[in-house]
Amino acid sequence: MDYKKKVFVNKDLSEIELMFIKSMLEDINIEEYLVECFVYIDLSEDGAVEIISIADQHVFAAAKKLNVPHKMAIQYIRHKTQINQGVKKLLYWAGINDIKKYVPVKSDEINQKKYMPLNVYAKDTIEAIQVLSEMHYDDYTYLEDVDEEI
Repeated sequence: MDYKKKVFVNKDLSEIELMFIKSMLEDINIEEYLVECFVYIDLSEDGAVEIISIADQHVFAAAKKLNVPHKMAIQYIRHKTQINQGVKKLLYWAGINDIKKYVPVKSDEINQKKYMPLNVYAKDTIEAIQVLSEMHYDDYTYLEDVDEEI
């Protein structure tokens, strides 16, 4: 496979960004990764750069399952948790599949709860904890089930 078809960037690059990425990739022995992996380069608005390698078999499986090109399969793998949360949010509000809404509580002191600024949609507490872990949120005390009967 042509290695140029295994490197993707999350956006169209300006000439300066392209030169920067090329110089960065020259410093890394990227061909070593491209033998068995795809490489995805994520440039954020604040200038941060993240280079991710994803095993071929995962990309091929996701592309086949979703019937999408490799770049879209990589983007799905990268944002799978957020995509699944979006779907579960829709299911929750439609009352489908017994999805519950959980809110992570950051602290709970004498009638003064502080909540994290996100909701988690899951079938149960264990799944909600797994979602938070996948999203790298671990700074909470417990999860509050919004739908729990008082």
